[in-house]
Amino acid sequence: MTRLANLYTDRTGKISDKWKIYIDEYEEKFKTYQDKNIYLLEIGIQNGGSLEIYGKYFPNADLILGCDINEKCSNLSYQEPNIQVIVGDATDDDTYKKIASYPQFDIIIEDGSHTSPDIIKTFCKYFDRLNDGGLFIIEDLHCSYWQEFTGGLFHPLSSINFFKRLVDVINYEHWGVNKKRDWLLKIYALNYGVDLSKLQLENIHSIEFVNSLCFIKKKISLDNCLGTRIVAGAVAMVDDRIPALDRTKINPLDQQLNHWSNRELAPDEELISCKRQIRELQEKIASGKN
Repeated sequence: MTRLANLYTDRTGKISDKWKIYIDEYEEKFKTYQDKNIYLLEIGIQNGGSLEIYGKYFPNADLILGCDINEKCSNLSYQEPNIQVIVGDATDDDTYKKIASYPQFDIIIEDGSHTSPDIIKTFCKYFDRLNDGGLFIIEDLHCSYWQEFTGGLFHPLSSINFFKRLVDVINYEHWGVNKKRDWLLKIYALNYGVDLSKLQLENIHSIEFVNSLCFIKKKISLDNCLGTRIVAGAVAMVDDRIPALDRTKINPLDQQLNHWSNRELAPDEELISCKRQIRELQEKIASGKN
């Protein structure tokens, strides 16, 4: 079985630029897909070398598709017929339609502009193009800590903060309040114009963070619920109530009166709202002085 690290070590073709930890993590994550007839999409391909590497690593892939906004990428050519390139902004509807003309993907890698708005828009736009059992990968999340990429350690609208919120979405059945999943993400819809209506939040199975990386696994919604309680064994010497709980479902506690759960705005949304009100007040005062 070909190792991804070897393909990078022995590289002589088009340049691919990845951090070492990415290659180490992909070695583990990709092996279950390696011999399958997968469809892979990479958004942001630069010199195009990664597509060649993926073509060798996934020898049975039906399609290795790259997308990049740089017009120079139209000059990239590949001998392998299953490697193709689309030139365009992945966040634009026209580019989305071109990509959506292909079958669903098993792996999607987001390696575009690295700005928080683009990362969030791309995820919201393309998660529905991922097969159940597929993997959505976001690279270079270190940029979400930098102002130059619309980020910061405590920036409420950073891409890393968005993906942190998805952890709570996974645990939606335990919220105990009368709110929908997308309520937690409305701040991004309001500020970045993302469409949450088709974002299949109930199909997010798991989220894993590694340095600068985020891996999101997609499964059918039934596989993402807590399920029933499994009580094994026959002897209950300490708590004899436990056997009766076998095959029961969880009963979430009502949190309608919990101020830390049932809020109109999340704390970071309140911060943004407060800053906006202060700015508007300052503008009125300044206008009055003029």
